[in-house]
Amino acid sequence: SPECSLISHLADLDERGYCDSDENCATRTPGLYVAGDCRCKTVRQVTTAAADGAIAATNACRYLDQLN
Repeated sequence: SPECSLISHLADLDERGYCDSDENCATRTPGLYVAGDCRCKTVRQVTTAAADGAIAATNACRYLDQLN
């Protein structure tokens, strides 16, 4: 079961409590990215969670770079 209630005011959650995000792992809140098993997706495997982490981290860095 996902533990996303802490950020429910920052990210939309589906009916099962998973965070809604786009292909870049971005939520509706600028600068907030989600990865792994807390994210709405069809495949839940270590490899997809690791890929989500890489995507989320890369996009978070890009977001922070834009702030400077």
